[in-house]
Amino acid sequence: MTPGRTGWPDTAQRAVEDFVAGGISAPVALMRLALTGLPVEAIIAALEAEGRLAPLLAVARQRRAGLRRLEAMVRSGAAHGAEPSPEAAVMANRAMFDRLVQVSPEASVAAYSLGDPALLDAATGEVVAWLRGLGLLECRPRILDLGCGIGRIAKALAPHASRVLGLDVSPGMIDAARARCQDTPGLDFALTSGHDLEGLEAAGFDLVLAVDVFPYLLQAGRALADRHVRDAGRLLRPGGSLVILNFSYRGIEEDRADLPDIAERHGFALLRNGTREFPLWDAHAFWLRRATVEASPTAP
Repeated sequence: MTPGRTGWPDTAQRAVEDFVAGGISAPVALMRLALTGLPVEAIIAALEAEGRLAPLLAVARQRRAGLRRLEAMVRSGAAHGAEPSPEAAVMANRAMFDRLVQVSPEASVAAYSLGDPALLDAATGEVVAWLRGLGLLECRPRILDLGCGIGRIAKALAPHASRVLGLDVSPGMIDAARARCQDTPGLDFALTSGHDLEGLEAAGFDLVLAVDVFPYLLQAGRALADRHVRDAGRLLRPGGSLVILNFSYRGIEEDRADLPDIAERHGFALLRNGTREFPLWDAHAFWLRRATVEASPTAP
């Protein structure tokens, strides 16, 4: 697709070019197109105009219903602008996710799933398999699933863990998680303030997992994101891990530049710094391991 030929927004153009280059999967490309606000039929018509995009067009036609779910999410408010304070940003995120979970539970936690439970399960399975490959699910760890959404990761981790606690800022998400996981033992879900992780037992977890959570924390202010890394260090036993899948949506080079300092100040070793690990999802992975001996993290 030649830039400017379709009149699409630059973000849509980049999504198509990333797909053609093999950098992202078809569901991720379609998600990016839909989240620009383009109507579904406009997306399909533009893809039809480009012969070399036949593979993406085929998936778009197959996933037309899922694209319509994303269109409905955009109309309901799938994003919002900058807020005047961290408190306002947290409240805006809470309200947004309360709305989105009503539109499509699956797409509200992973827009690239296009609302398809099977596609969401496949993406979830990739995350669990990767964690297992790192050895983070050995010996039935205690896991904190921060920003648990509808509980899809927590449910998948439950067979490998001694305990999974899912926290989310959205009451609607917590209600959906409890309904989804009511027959799965070893899971608990609770609301979090979105401002810190106070009230949880120090050294009570072996793994803190944050899937697409830190972009919203960082949006509310760097100090808020920093505070959650600090609090994760307090909650983890020595040698425990904090795994962040996507630190922000601003650009991976900025994230890779920031994470070494953040990790060092809070007593972590940085073992993965923005690596791409999943065929289906275009997330960047950050793996921080807490020191095996007690240290005194530097205050933000």
